[in-house]
Amino acid sequence: MIDDKVRIRCPGCTRMFRERAARVRDGFQINCQNCSKLLTLNRDSEDPFIRRALRTAKDIRAALEAVPVTTRVDTSARSM
Repeated sequence: MIDDKVRIRCPGCTRMFRERAARVRDGFQINCQNCSKLLTLNRDSEDPFIRRALRTAKDIRAALEAVPVTTRVDTSARSM
């Protein structure tokens, strides 16, 4: 199972927190869970931790898309 969360380091308080990879994209804004500073995740950021979080989120989304979807068997159809 692939972990779908990305670690983000706040440039204000330097604490780490996690956010779902599906939400972490260029231009995404989030408040730090520790100091409440508003972070704008931008791929042109000078902060290497922000750029790393964006790359990691992109890689996770690509990996999740590559995983084959398993089909579920409808249990109500079996009981007939």
